[in-house]
Amino acid sequence: MPKRYWWILITYVLCQLSGIIPALIPILDSVPRNQRMGVWIISSFAVTLIIVLLLLKPEWKMQTRGKTTIPASVLWAFLGIIMLFVVQSIAGAIEQGLFGEPTKSENTTQIMNLTKVSPYIILVVGIIGPILEEVVFRKVIFGSLYRKLNFFIAGLISSLLFAAAHMDKHILIYTFVGFTLAYLYKHTGRIIVPIAAHASMNTIVVLLTLSPAIQKIIEEQQTAQFIGGLFS
Repeated sequence: MPKRYWWILITYVLCQLSGIIPALIPILDSVPRNQRMGVWIISSFAVTLIIVLLLLKPEWKMQTRGKTTIPASVLWAFLGIIMLFVVQSIAGAIEQGLFGEPTKSENTTQIMNLTKVSPYIILVVGIIGPILEEVVFRKVIFGSLYRKLNFFIAGLISSLLFAAAHMDKHILIYTFVGFTLAYLYKHTGRIIVPIAAHASMNTIVVLLTLSPAIQKIIEEQQTAQFIGGLFS
């Protein structure tokens, strides 16, 4: 694994652990108390994204050999959105059949509560978070493993890490999502494809969940789609 990939992993982990800083250091005292966590999340994720993109700069002009064409990549990104919702439904049905419990995600609930307090967090959930997660879990972890292992093993390891990172009990659903995103990356050779599918899925879920009518239906059914892209 290139040294820059290790720095990407370290930077990402530090970003996830940085949530304790505002509680230890009074750097956000001028910000209203109920807005501090939102401001910190947006700031820390934005800085992390900049660092990660700079670390990836050597790869910006790499050859496109083996990658799908731009039109094909756009098509696969669109298909990826559909695939993600389908695999979530399948995994959710399996979980309900095995454990007999609603598929409501604690991680998604926490994220939606944060967006209501600080709407700007939608930028993290819908854009910054998915970019970072796809770079970390698909490009760095899956990509490195896939050079030495077959797709199933590399996909399983990276997807389980992806699921565990969200600290949500619905491991199966996040693993299915991780496998789907890994397939999109493997098939197209372009990290932008799983990024686009992941970001679109998150944005759709956020917008639907924030709609009062949709929220009422979700609460009545005790189900919720799953968001990947932000965890603490």
